[in-house]
Amino acid sequence: MRNSNLIEHKLNRWYVRWIRPRISAEIDRQRLKLIYDVWGYAPFLSIKTLTLRQKLTILRKFLSVDWNVLHGHKPKEISAVCKALAARLARPGEVVVEAGCWNGGSSAKFSVMCAALGYRFYIYDSFEGVEQMTPDEISESFNFSGSYSAGEEVVRKTLVDYGSPEVCSLHKGWFAETLGTGPLSYSVRLAYIDCDVAAGTQNALIGIVPSLVSDGQIFSQDFHLPPVRRLLENPATWTGFGKGQPVISGSGQLATISFDADDVGHRS
Repeated sequence: MRNSNLIEHKLNRWYVRWIRPRISAEIDRQRLKLIYDVWGYAPFLSIKTLTLRQKLTILRKFLSVDWNVLHGHKPKEISAVCKALAARLARPGEVVVEAGCWNGGSSAKFSVMCAALGYRFYIYDSFEGVEQMTPDEISESFNFSGSYSAGEEVVRKTLVDYGSPEVCSLHKGWFAETLGTGPLSYSVRLAYIDCDVAAGTQNALIGIVPSLVSDGQIFSQDFHLPPVRRLLENPATWTGFGKGQPVISGSGQLATISFDADDVGHRS
């Protein structure tokens, strides 16, 4: 694993130095990187709750997103989330939550999975980009304030063109005004948080954690950002929910957060 990460790091440095400066359009860079990153979908093909035909159909839709919609995730990250979700079919009333969606690339992919497995899909976003970051956050990473802004109509079009809009509900607003107001009223099977700031992540957790089902999981796409990583690894973050410290695994951008079944929500 360490060797593969080292190789990936070296390839990325080579790409940043020699290739990226010669390609001006972001979507063209994304398409070029797909040549290497596409192998990250290999674990997706091992999912047992989907037929081979379903997997190939879904994979084709994923690749259409990768080719046409600018996004910030990698196939291997989508595979990890999809495998976790596909561990079983949906039970009555269970939903999947996405907090932060940009152009809707990951939203389209997750919506297709939700449709295949019987889940409703709830998408939360300001549709105004990343919230204002604090000076401390900016000093440790990058000033994302206002970045990744896409209107609600852009996300809806992505869902129509590449996803399964019939299972989706969009919720507009800053997380402090939506997810951060208290526990969600429905049973959350899985949540995917990608908001680039610790405050937004904290607000998302306020709504999500108390509503997780017993085998629910949370994924953070921002584990590489020091303020978010500190928040997730701080025991005080979780004791505020009356739960034990979760198991957090991952490297790079994506982290998987899992609780002991006895510590998670009253829903099952």
